[in-house]
Amino acid sequence: MIFHFKTGNVTFFEEDKEYFEKRLSKIRDILGWKAGDEDSLEISIAMEKGKQHSGDRFSASATLIAPHGKFYAEVGADNIKKCADLLQKKLKGQLDSF
Repeated sequence: MIFHFKTGNVTFFEEDKEYFEKRLSKIRDILGWKAGDEDSLEISIAMEKGKQHSGDRFSASATLIAPHGKFYAEVGADNIKKCADLLQKKLKGQLDSF
């Protein structure tokens, strides 16, 4: 699985990147044989941070390109790791019916 990160105005540490990769790599298991080989899946993740009256709010989107389709999810959360969890959940929901 090939990952691309666009972090905009977000301070994105190595541990954040590793967390995203760990969470979203499970998508390969969901797809099974439909995933193709290791480089057949490509995922682009974009992160932004905005100010709200309650503090910082992160928004994230993920575009997954697989051999048999293209999938997209967009989420918002109060921390980066929660964004990864929510993206995985949304993409999994789309892939379960694939």
